[in-house]
Amino acid sequence: MTVFWFLIKEGFRGLARSNYSSAFSIIIITLSIVLLGFGYVAARDTLFLVDHVRAQFDVDIFLHSSATPGEIDAFGKMLAEMNKIQSITYISPDSAAERFKQEFGEDIFDILDYNPLPPSFTIRLKSEFRNLAGIEEISGIVSGISLVDEAKYRKNFLILLEKYQRYTLATVFTVFAFLTLVSVLLISNSIKMTIVARRDVISTMKLVGATNNFIRAPFLIEGTLQGFIGAMFASIFIALVFYFLNNYLQTIISYRAIVSYRFYAGIILFGGALGLTGSTRAIRKFLK
Repeated sequence: MTVFWFLIKEGFRGLARSNYSSAFSIIIITLSIVLLGFGYVAARDTLFLVDHVRAQFDVDIFLHSSATPGEIDAFGKMLAEMNKIQSITYISPDSAAERFKQEFGEDIFDILDYNPLPPSFTIRLKSEFRNLAGIEEISGIVSGISLVDEAKYRKNFLILLEKYQRYTLATVFTVFAFLTLVSVLLISNSIKMTIVARRDVISTMKLVGATNNFIRAPFLIEGTLQGFIGAMFASIFIALVFYFLNNYLQTIISYRAIVSYRFYAGIILFGGALGLTGSTRAIRKFLK
């Protein structure tokens, strides 16, 4: 236990002795995690918005006007047996005429002497199938049935939506990877500078029998502390920005950022992992 506390104290002392190099690494970690934190929330809410919009996508299945009540009933039962469909709504010609009147303010019978609107079904897929591939599959199945005149959905808009979803994910991943790499490299360089500055002390420790693991421990602790401190500064900054955004800008924008304590805990743990990774990388090269 005495050795453990000695190594912890050495890690803190090393952080204090590093001066500008540690401060620079902490600043870079803070900036990197701030960008990652904001990027994560923005990407999360963008994807949530995409899912919300996608949830409104329905497939309208129009039947031939000559379909009999028995055929319509049988078709509805067939749809109900498809496990990918969440809900089914039948729209009779009379209901369609009523909708037409509500939407356009005109009675279809005042325009024509008959009701040309066919019977139809509106189906909504389960969330896991509510994408272009799932909708196209169901649309292809029902379109092949002779009773069906047409299956319609907003294909072009759905293609555009999924395209931007892929772009968002690719951008977030690229930025995350870049900032993580930059942070690890800077922490590594900071620890390398510390090792070089203390190489005489390290040589002396080796001469008196100190093991490599004993020498490594303070540097690992120092790098981890840099990561934790940078992450804590980033968490405070992000929390203040979101507090200001949610409490003082609601009259300007309707967006409200919702983040939990787990988000900030994740940021701090990620910062510590960054510091540990960077210091491990530096020590592996200098203390073989």
